[in-house]
Amino acid sequence: MSDLLIKPGISLGSYPQRDDDTSDELEASVREWVRKAGSMLGRRRLSQRYIVRKVARASDRFSECTDAVFDERVIDLKTRLVREGLKESLMIEAFALIREASWRVLGMRHFDVQLYGGWLMINGLLAEMQTGEGKTLTTALPACTAALAGIPVHVITANDYLAKRDCEIMLPLYERLGVTAASVVDGMEPAQCQQAYQSAIVHTTNKQVAFDYLRDRIEMGEDTGDLRLQYRQIQRQQQSGGSGKLLLRGLCFAIVDEADSVLIDEANTPLIITRTLDCDESAETYSDAIYLASMLSSDRHYTIDEARKFVELTVAGEDVLEDHVLRLPKVWKNKRKRETLVRQALAATHCYLRDREYVVHEDKVQIIDQSTGRLMPDRAWEQGLHQMIETKEGCLISEQREPLARISYQRFFSRYLRLGGASGTLQEVAGEMQSVYGLDVLTVPTHQPSKRKILSERIFADEQGQKLALTQRLREFHRQGRPILIGTRSVEESERVSVWLDIEDIPHNVLNAKQDQREAEIVSSAGGFGMVTVATNMAGRGTDIKLGPGVEELGGLHVVSLSLNDSYRVDRQLFGRCARQGDPGTAEAILSLEDPMLVNHFSGLTMRLLRSLCSSRRPIPAVISRSLLRSPQKGFESCQRRIRKALTKQDKRLRRTLAFSGRFE
Repeated sequence: MSDLLIKPGISLGSYPQRDDDTSDELEASVREWVRKAGSMLGRRRLSQRYIVRKVARASDRFSECTDAVFDERVIDLKTRLVREGLKESLMIEAFALIREASWRVLGMRHFDVQLYGGWLMINGLLAEMQTGEGKTLTTALPACTAALAGIPVHVITANDYLAKRDCEIMLPLYERLGVTAASVVDGMEPAQCQQAYQSAIVHTTNKQVAFDYLRDRIEMGEDTGDLRLQYRQIQRQQQSGGSGKLLLRGLCFAIVDEADSVLIDEANTPLIITRTLDCDESAETYSDAIYLASMLSSDRHYTIDEARKFVELTVAGEDVLEDHVLRLPKVWKNKRKRETLVRQALAATHCYLRDREYVVHEDKVQIIDQSTGRLMPDRAWEQGLHQMIETKEGCLISEQREPLARISYQRFFSRYLRLGGASGTLQEVAGEMQSVYGLDVLTVPTHQPSKRKILSERIFADEQGQKLALTQRLREFHRQGRPILIGTRSVEESERVSVWLDIEDIPHNVLNAKQDQREAEIVSSAGGFGMVTVATNMAGRGTDIKLGPGVEELGGLHVVSLSLNDSYRVDRQLFGRCARQGDPGTAEAILSLEDPMLVNHFSGLTMRLLRSLCSSRRPIPAVISRSLLRSPQKGFESCQRRIRKALTKQDKRLRRTLAFSGRFE
């Protein structure tokens, strides 16, 4: 397989993708050693000075061109890229051409650091670019270069809002280069998706493209050899008047924006396509399970693993259940069945909370994506858990679902012929990126020195102290006219903070999963004079809050975090909403010892000791607050790494089992 011609064709077939790695540990180690040796030898061509100097020389060919001559040179370069593939000299020429086109169409000329970031991505690496450095414009360099070479490109980001926004922003540039582009987001009809995926550049989300790939796998069937697949595609096109049923054009080249969120944070849950079945259990059975769960006591009858959201019954709990099911229907006589149902009921009651893991909208339970804060209306928990939560909330019981196909993110993204990406928070997970996906992380310097100031964390004894400190800070900055962004962890918390501000008569906007349709409007005004915005993680990754007139002179945007996130990377993303592209800005965390992350991590004795060091008006001494915050985050991240590692092993076992049975997915 050529690394230069990674596109559908005679050599790679009509649906190119990388085969699963079936090598043993020794083979993998040797291959990794060879890769590292080659990387060391080619390090010079991956330096910023090298690429900037080369692109500057190539730019002379385009800067003085008339529009007509420029168009001719676009066509000429496209012809050579299609014929020869991603050769270094042609990619450098393409970068120079794209930068000139961007200046002519968008009025934006790529900075040197953006050239470097784009160069890393098109060479199959991850670029750590600080928040606010213009990753959207940077991504256009590798995306357009590959598209000009005839390579289908997927620009993948964390949510639908960013996918649509980035496509709209870059569309004039794409059109100027003669490159087609479209966005594929949740809720589109299959015919619309199929048409959009025919574009040279497709902006979409990780969930959308992975599920569409699984739909293609179901359509392909078990025999997916190149000749067989092409023959079946021709048959389909003839039967459907020239339009086949497959959605994608293969997995050629993906550029992953917010790569740590997509490839790491969201990789714990396997992606499963299901079909609906009649509900195995009646509404009364779920109601009985909720009732029985309410009769059990924590620690005595059951224990809860908060990190895994897993409930385990004790022997005493099993005995209590056996005593209470004597007058219940026959289904409750089965020991394994009743314990499974009650465990689900306990999890639904204690681990899955309204306005945190889900919201109830139009009498339906809709899951909230914990990493982005957005609704996932077409998703459901499996094995009856979703129905149990619907029962708890008094909603209509939906149908259960049966798995048809499944894949993990690790396995899916490893099938791309070339994979690159960027994020502002990659160094913390660089080792895992390399071991799982074979992706190296390189840091891109900032275009201008950062003016962001991170103030010391303040941790108070209780929520009342946190509220008082927040109110004081708000009044101080609100009088000055500085805009303030208040970051919360859940819908419930954002609404509670909104009530605080209403009581204090502070005008504000709220951005959470319930206001997702107003997202663009709220974000566009969040940097204005005197604006106060309360938001969940929806205002985190990819959100560009532009400062209003006169705000820069006042000190820029001030960000306040009111909750300890699962990972410090998420905190960094929130703080990264301020002081972007050389603007001033400040950020701080105002927390309380009642924060769930702290309560679940530290013992009762430790919490009592910590409370003795602070009060509602006096925070914990700054000398210990930083280590206090990082400890639960490191513990959670370690737990999540173990879960991802276990998922990878499970995926390999399933792969061997399915291969033995003659099935692929």
